[in-house]
Amino acid sequence: MPAQLAPWRLFFPSALLLAPLNVLLWLAVRSGSIDWHAASAAWHGREMVFGYSYAVIAGYLLPALPWRQLLALWFLWLLGRLSSVVAPGSLLPWLQLLSGIAFPLALAVLGVRRFGGVRRLRNLVFPTIMMALGLAGVVTYAIEAGWLPMAGQDPAILSAYVVAVLVMVMGGRAVPTATIGTLRNQGYVVRIVPRPRLELAGVIGMLALVLCEAAGLHLAAGIVALAIAGVLSWQMLRWHTGRVFRDPETWPMHLAFFWIVLGLVLIALQHLRVLVLPDAGALHALAAGGIGTMTLVMFLRVGRQRAGNLPVASVLLQVLQLAMVVAVAVRVGGGWLMPAHRSAVLWVAGAAWLVAYGLGAVVLVPAVLRSRG
Repeated sequence: MPAQLAPWRLFFPSALLLAPLNVLLWLAVRSGSIDWHAASAAWHGREMVFGYSYAVIAGYLLPALPWRQLLALWFLWLLGRLSSVVAPGSLLPWLQLLSGIAFPLALAVLGVRRFGGVRRLRNLVFPTIMMALGLAGVVTYAIEAGWLPMAGQDPAILSAYVVAVLVMVMGGRAVPTATIGTLRNQGYVVRIVPRPRLELAGVIGMLALVLCEAAGLHLAAGIVALAIAGVLSWQMLRWHTGRVFRDPETWPMHLAFFWIVLGLVLIALQHLRVLVLPDAGALHALAAGGIGTMTLVMFLRVGRQRAGNLPVASVLLQVLQLAMVVAVAVRVGGGWLMPAHRSAVLWVAGAAWLVAYGLGAVVLVPAVLRSRG
């Protein structure tokens, strides 16, 4: 075994397995197909944030680590997943809390250590977000254990907003770079100017949204969510989105930002009591659409690149991403359009989700096996 291993080799496959398994278990319990206390709606949301999203963040942002250290970090991740499915009362409250917060705290420490030495003011956002991710984990599990009072909003939802901040920052820098490369391959020479003020406005806005929802300030939260959607839309205007639809690794990154914008608009309308989608449709536009689409395309992209640009059929990537589009679109709007068939709609979305991540495994597993780092 090499002295150091890249975290993506453990965390990307773990995330790829957890995402469909989590959804299918929750749907099975919701429909009464199985009886399992753990797979509640709260568990589904919490695990998609702290299990799936945090695993992708660890694989994407952390540098190569000594293999013993990496295995220890992965076992902390696994401990958090296992502790969330034990029977109520099986663990002492402090042990339940420690099991839940260990991985978010370790990820925050390693992330701050990596980005703590940045000299460019623009990059100071990364250690700040990593600390916020760690704090979000502590607060969420402390509330669940009864050590902190419940906030005005589900803390797992607020934590998803913090993850969305990181996706907005990382994606806001990766999308222009990927777009320039894609268009260069098509014979176009374009320049997309960085817009750090818009990036900062989006970060501040999302953190303000977290505070407003935590305090139960619905009107303020609605106004802030609309403002963030406007900032992101303005940021996307010069991204040449209409030219990249032939590249199956680039157009989904653009689409992820569209889902984030749509999610923020729907969240705003919900707070302003104009429109409330059933089954948390607004949240899923932001989370499943924005975070899910961006993380899926990024960890497949990174895995292939680090395996020496492993070739993959373009049609496979297109089908994968189209399945993701179907999953998110049906999950967000299906229950509103067909209220009498909400359970069937959720199963259709879950099946498309399974197809997307199943095809993701076809792409990622060979990259993991081929990579040596």
